[in-house]
Amino acid sequence: MTAIGEFLEENGEKVFLVVYFAVMVIVAGPLFLSLGEAWQASDIVRPAILALNPLVGVTLEQFSALMFGLYLGLLVLVTLDPKKRVQGILLCLGTVSALVALLSIGLFIPNIDFGANIVWVLAGFVGGGLVGGGPKLLEVRTATALEFRRSATILFYLISAIVVGGLIEFHVNFPQFLQVSAETVQIVPPSPNLSVEWSSIGVNTLMAAVFVVTLRRFVTYDASENFFVLGPQGSGKSLFLVGKYLAALDDAVGREADTPLNPSSDLMELVGSLDAASKDTGWKLDATGQTDVEDLKFNFVDGRVFPKNIELSSLDYAGEYLERLPNALMSPDDEIDNSTLRLLAQRVRDANTLILIIDVERYHNNEPLEIEPYFDILDVASNKDVLLVATKCDILAEEFRDKQALEAHQYFDEFQEFVSETLIENNQTVRTLVQDTSGSKIHPVYYQTTTDENGERVPMRDRNGNVMTVGFDELLDKMG
Repeated sequence: MTAIGEFLEENGEKVFLVVYFAVMVIVAGPLFLSLGEAWQASDIVRPAILALNPLVGVTLEQFSALMFGLYLGLLVLVTLDPKKRVQGILLCLGTVSALVALLSIGLFIPNIDFGANIVWVLAGFVGGGLVGGGPKLLEVRTATALEFRRSATILFYLISAIVVGGLIEFHVNFPQFLQVSAETVQIVPPSPNLSVEWSSIGVNTLMAAVFVVTLRRFVTYDASENFFVLGPQGSGKSLFLVGKYLAALDDAVGREADTPLNPSSDLMELVGSLDAASKDTGWKLDATGQTDVEDLKFNFVDGRVFPKNIELSSLDYAGEYLERLPNALMSPDDEIDNSTLRLLAQRVRDANTLILIIDVERYHNNEPLEIEPYFDILDVASNKDVLLVATKCDILAEEFRDKQALEAHQYFDEFQEFVSETLIENNQTVRTLVQDTSGSKIHPVYYQTTTDENGERVPMRDRNGNVMTVGFDELLDKMG
């Protein structure tokens, strides 16, 4: 990976933050200046709003105050949403820039007596809150994410309509169709005359497009991504899934308000089996039975500046099914006579990313890795992203310390290179797998272990009896 690629991978959110800030401040000013001029010469929107006074007794000033309050209500909800807080702040800055631009030509703020129309502003604010928030405003505790998606969507369409409508009014001269006085509204037969002002239409259209596209990025909630784990029998799939959950749990501690993890009961049973206070307690995790299938899933939030929701879901299945998966993936569901195999095939088809496990303990003991089915699976399950994960890397961590006098958890990048080089250079199957997955990096993960009195590896635990993992945090960042 190039230096620029590494920089963007580590600081991508901050870079986008600066770019979006520049777009909102730089584009909003001149764009809304043009929209203000379009309002002054409006042939459609302005007469229609002025007609509200003689028809229903709502003046232009009152209508403007009502809509401003509605906008503020929606904007406040977006700012309160933990997933869109930064975007909401940037929209506030863009709003200030737009208001300053309108103020420079004597529009909006100078034309509204906010003291006399405070009731209209408050009515719009409450209406925006109710429309954008709905029942979520009354929820104190919830098992779902605190998100005001509807407010973000309405805000996007509202601003986009103003921008697009104002751009059309600015460059197209429509024939008059309403004649409005203080007491009456009359429909005037429109003349067939219609003209287009071509001057600066390209620049204004470009600014409007950039503004709307950036705004869309602000309010869009990224779709969830589904990861599915594949590995031979006894390769550490269960411990790997538990480690991923523990890493996500630690990451969520520092967040004030976020998406709940919502782990499945099967996953929590595995976590409970590993959670023990005694320092010399072993793994307590049995291999998954031939007919057992456990649904393991939880939610994870990636990023802190522009966070997005990710759903990590997998099935903990018996490793014996791995060799049968390629044929099942090529067969219709009604031709698969085994219900477990049918479910596994369906989950693989539905997954966005396949996590392929390489068992380092098998490598260390000179045992077959049994990863040959991966090649047929990748041939059949096309258009899938792939992550290669080496489990039980505590063995190689000790070798890394002996050879390079470095601790793997302190020099993780160097350790990752060491693991990749070791496995690729000494195992042709792994080398081919890396080549077939476009040179994918191998991500090492492991639990820190020690040896008990029987010479068996058991997990090391901190003073609170919690296991200590390495590499799972980095892998979760990669998944995001």
